[in-house]
Amino acid sequence: MKTMLTRQERLALLLYLMGDEATQMAREGIPASARAEVDQALEDFREYPPEQDEIDLVVEDFENYFRMALQNQPQAADGEDDGEDGPRIFQIAEETFDVELEPIKKFEKPRLTGDVIRDLNQMHPYQVAHALKDEHPTAAAIVLRKLANEHAAKTLEFLPELIRPKVFLELARPSKVTLMIQQRIFAKALELALSVEEREIEVESSQKMANMMRSLPRSLRGPMLDELQKRDKALSESVRNLLYRFDDLNRLSDRDMQKLLGQCQTDQLVLALQDVEPELLEKVLSNMSKRAKEALQEEIEFKANAPAEEIEEARSAVAKTLGTLCEAGEVSID
Repeated sequence: MKTMLTRQERLALLLYLMGDEATQMAREGIPASARAEVDQALEDFREYPPEQDEIDLVVEDFENYFRMALQNQPQAADGEDDGEDGPRIFQIAEETFDVELEPIKKFEKPRLTGDVIRDLNQMHPYQVAHALKDEHPTAAAIVLRKLANEHAAKTLEFLPELIRPKVFLELARPSKVTLMIQQRIFAKALELALSVEEREIEVESSQKMANMMRSLPRSLRGPMLDELQKRDKALSESVRNLLYRFDDLNRLSDRDMQKLLGQCQTDQLVLALQDVEPELLEKVLSNMSKRAKEALQEEIEFKANAPAEEIEEARSAVAKTLGTLCEAGEVSID
């Protein structure tokens, strides 16, 4: 039987596969008229995980989107560019970027051709992604449109989880950037990509391992982390720190939230709750006594101009406390 999914369901499934943080970021770009349906579909997928044929359908759609975007680039009859959309795309064999058994630690500098698009396609997708990770999603999308199919997909995969959905959604919007600005973006991206000489293996590995472990039952995570601790203490600690996130507070029951609040330092909580979504703030405050609630609200207002790095540090500390309670079986976010 053929899988049937609405447009909103396909988007929801893609976000479901990309993770909670990506979903939260991507929701900002979804029109309000469609957001409710996407949210409902996300809840359905969380309660009833998607079938493999549904996953295959969404992945195929994703791949076809890049293929269509690349094929629709206008070209002159003689094979040269018409001058409106930049240099001709250099297609690299897709097998070039198959999954690597041994992650690359150092990159060899390619022989540059002078054609910025051709040269970008010679770079490893990790290098291009690293060059784009701090750029505006619109600029990143402009570069992705000029990459070969598999190169573009792999580059998107290597982008940080929080950036990935914004760039993906930006690809659906027509580019209004002039050719001159596009050329500058390509040149800057190539310059930054060339500066990436080594891959940050440890950080990337720990994040990937933490993401995988989040999908495993707690009963399986414990023994795996204990074994990792024996082999690589630093990596084990890094994975543990990434395993639980501040946003996981949204998934706590009221009783578990109260347990967590009892273990958190007040000054950390005050900083961690700066600029959070109203729903999460209300969830926290509703699990406090009236006296504690009023005192916390006053402190939050007083610390309204706290530096972003202090806020992030406090959220990490709260997430670490949550992780300790979860691993001990005292609270649950499953």
